Amino acid sequence: MSKPWAALLLVLVQIRCGRGCPGPCQCFSAATVVCADDAMTALPLNISAQVRELIVVASGLTHLDGCSFRESLRLSKLVFLNGQVRSVSGDAFERLPELRELEISGNPWLTLQVQAFGSLPNLTRLMLNHNKMGALDSRIFDSLQKLEMLQLKGNSLLSLPDRPFHRLHNLQELDLSFNQIGSVPSDVFQNNSLLRVLSLQANMIPELPAGIFAHLDLLEELNLRGNRIRNLSADVFPHSLQKLVLKKNDLAQLQPSLFHTLLHLTYLDLSQNQLSEVPANLFQNLISLKKLDLSENRITTLPGTVFKGLFGVKAIHLQKNNLSSLEEGLLTDQHDVEQLYLSMNHLRRVPYGFFDDLDFQSLVQLHGNPWHCDCGIQYLSHWIRNNLRNVEDVTQVYCQAPEFIRGHSLVSVDEERLVCGQNSSSSHTNVTEIPAEGHDGVHCSLRDVKGQATIQCKLTKCTGVKFQAIFEFGDGSESERVVSQEWPAPAGCSNGTT
Repeated sequence: MSKPWAALLLVLVQIRCGRGCPGPCQCFSAATVVCADDAMTALPLNISAQVRELIVVASGLTHLDGCSFRESLRLSKLVFLNGQVRSVSGDAFERLPELRELEISGNPWLTLQVQAFGSLPNLTRLMLNHNKMGALDSRIFDSLQKLEMLQLKGNSLLSLPDRPFHRLHNLQELDLSFNQIGSVPSDVFQNNSLLRVLSLQANMIPELPAGIFAHLDLLEELNLRGNRIRNLSADVFPHSLQKLVLKKNDLAQLQPSLFHTLLHLTYLDLSQNQLSEVPANLFQNLISLKKLDLSENRITTLPGTVFKGLFGVKAIHLQKNNLSSLEEGLLTDQHDVEQLYLSMNHLRRVPYGFFDDLDFQSLVQLHGNPWHCDCGIQYLSHWIRNNLRNVEDVTQVYCQAPEFIRGHSLVSVDEERLVCGQNSSSSHTNVTEIPAEGHDGVHCSLRDVKGQATIQCKLTKCTGVKFQAIFEFGDGSESERVVSQEWPAPAGCSNGTT
């Protein structure tokens, strides 16, 4: 289609669907009107009776009151987004009896009168995000008995009033994240027995009162990320939980029975805490668990049975801890693991057969550990070479020791060099000078590092070098194995002899 015809068609669509469309707005559907004009200080008058959704973005409106809607409308959805709304009066929505969804978000320093939502008994969804309200009146939501979803994110709330949600018997989703709430009353959710999703993320809560979730028998998701929680009582979480996020708190230890009743839990995030150890039976009854995140803690060791019985787990994240060793049999029940992250720890080796229970589809992280590339790492080296696709950043799995291969990628080191000598337990390095016959410009030395012998030569003149080694047995007889290699003088060399 040519551009002129396309433009004409667009105009016709706007004329047909937007007949009677308010001046500063766009109407590409008979049911939806979108107004985006920072010069608009009042809502348009000629909104069609067919309109069900009115969306106002970045307008100059500062107040919503009884005069904002000068005619009764059959709106089911109303949105004020990223504007300048400062206040909402008690009669602001009296002409919108059919409203089901209301959002007023991104309007700085919003003030709500107590009866602001008093004329909206049919409202099921209310979003009041990033308005910096600072405080709530305990009666503000009393009339919203059909409300199913309430969002109050980013409003600089320092605390919650006395039982602000006690009349919201049908509430299923509540988001109080990104505020500054320092404490929560134990009965704050007492009448919200249908609640399924609750977020208290990014607040300043130091502890959870006993019984705070006692009445939430249907709660499936609980997000407590980014608070200051130090301790958790064993009976604090409802049995119905499927997803629990405790990331970025101040947890230093956990009671062994903390999660024992969470038989339906599929996702558990304990990352970015202060944990140095994990009780052996902490995850004992988590038979439904799919993802476990323990990353960015201070864990030094893990009990060999800590993951026992987690047959369905798909992801175990242990990166950025202080693990220096791993118990044999740690992964015995983890046949279906798809992600095993062990990077950025203090591991030097893994037990023989450690990864044998993993499926071919597993993705393993091993980089960022000080791998000791001697005979004790032969199993890991062999496993990596046979499972290159399963190791993330495989070329970044470096050897920290012995000294002569420090900084080398493990997969680049010949497996024949992964040996332990008789003196491998000693850290002493023996150095013996080797005379270079006929070449005063060549200085060589034999270095014995933990039983591994290497020869290093340094040229002080421009000269070619021929190296020949004959191996002898302990009785002095020569071996048939002879190594010979010759290197010519570097190109451009002219001040020496060969």
